[in-house]
Amino acid sequence: MLSFNAILMALAASCTTLLVGFSWREQRWAPWLMLAAVVALLSLMSYSIVKLLS
Repeated sequence: MLSFNAILMALAASCTTLLVGFSWREQRWAPWLMLAAVVALLSLMSYSIVKLLS
């Protein structure tokens, strides 16, 4: 199980990655970077929900 601090650090990393991808959105790799960041955010949300339910 991840601690609260680890979840917040992963959340900050995902948001920073999303910001970088959006800032350089005219680059070829930026949409894929944003997609990876959104998948990471959704994974963190689902992990938190499952952790709360169990």
